[in-house]
Amino acid sequence: MYDLSKDWSTLPSRVKAQEERAVNDMDNLPSIWTQPPWEVPELLVLTAAVSGRIVQHDSDGDQLSYGMDFDSYATAAAESIDAGACGIHLDVLGIRKIRESGLSLPEIYSKIYADIGSRTQKDWICDANILTGETFAENMFAITAGLAETVPMAPTFPVDWMESAAHVATEHDVDVVFAIHSAAEVDLANSLVLKKGILKKPARWGILIGYPYDGSTSRLATYLANPKAMMTELIQIVDRIREIDPDGFILVAPAGRSSHYLATAAMLLGLHVRVGTEDTAFKFPHSDALLESSKEAVERARITAESLGRRLATAEEARALMGVSSQSGKKVGV
Repeated sequence: MYDLSKDWSTLPSRVKAQEERAVNDMDNLPSIWTQPPWEVPELLVLTAAVSGRIVQHDSDGDQLSYGMDFDSYATAAAESIDAGACGIHLDVLGIRKIRESGLSLPEIYSKIYADIGSRTQKDWICDANILTGETFAENMFAITAGLAETVPMAPTFPVDWMESAAHVATEHDVDVVFAIHSAAEVDLANSLVLKKGILKKPARWGILIGYPYDGSTSRLATYLANPKAMMTELIQIVDRIREIDPDGFILVAPAGRSSHYLATAAMLLGLHVRVGTEDTAFKFPHSDALLESSKEAVERARITAESLGRRLATAEEARALMGVSSQSGKKVGV
């Protein structure tokens, strides 16, 4: 402390005192290049899930742009691809007008896959749901028919089924993406699958949090009550994944109310994103305004990505980032 009994005009000023400490003031900052760039990848893998399953109970399937029948599903997928999505999640669970069409599951998947291909000239990655069907053969159809390049697998599925599905996927050069709904499922994926050597690291992870649920829901989702809850839950799950799989590929699917906020948070963290009306119908968490279509969700994600300095990956670039084998020109089984 200064000796305040002295003549204050002889005491050093703040600037002089800082000079004596060799400290720069804010008007004399070091070079901007002192700070290294953040480790955020430029390329963003953006995919879309276009079924309208999230609104089925409220809408009775009336939203034609929500993929609630064959035509709207294929159109929504093709529009999303043309808007910038490099992949489509193929899933008809809960879509009454499709499931009650009289076609078998193989016929349904083959028809939708072909219909999407006929509506767009762009290359795209097919991520096919393998839960649907009455037999294991029907579960695996998208893989064995050559439609799927990736397939999701929640680690809460029966262990024998997971091991068998992972074996079939590996044999057909199709990659499994863990579907993670809570941090606990990260540990399950590790203990039930990865530690057994069934799938290799780096693995592929899909974080699906924010789904609505009630007492009738078989799998409890993670409730995101506010922006802070959203950020802490997302970061917690990412941290658990990185602890066991530091180089794993992570894609985040905003669900329920989280909508575009969660997509933006994922981009900020350098992760990848899946959007679309299968998982959320909301434009914003704090509003009841609904998306017009999956295409709108893709376009909004693209604009946000560009404003953050990230560029949407093409299908071929996405395959390279994910470590997925190139399937260009494959298009068989339809």
